[in-house]
Amino acid sequence: MSFAFPAFHEARLPGAFDAEAVETAMRLLGWGSIRRDGSSVACKVALNLWSFGETVTATPAAGYLLLRSTCVMPTQCLDWGKNRRNVEALQAALGR
Repeated sequence: MSFAFPAFHEARLPGAFDAEAVETAMRLLGWGSIRRDGSSVACKVALNLWSFGETVTATPAAGYLLLRSTCVMPTQCLDWGKNRRNVEALQAALGR
């Protein structure tokens, strides 16, 4: 559980991933509003008991994929582990 404004969690996933694979994984998880911005892919996770929703982004870099989940409410400083679970779910959906 992180403490920041807004709360977030990030992880580096080693290897090369294309935007299509990331987008497919996000769809499998049931996340909506998937959009591409250059080489990055972002989506929204709906309102839940832990937050008012999150934005999950996947940004490729040299040799790894940076995954970041951030609460949409800018004043939310505790996420009760929800952002970490989002990142872990995306990692699992990508097969890593």
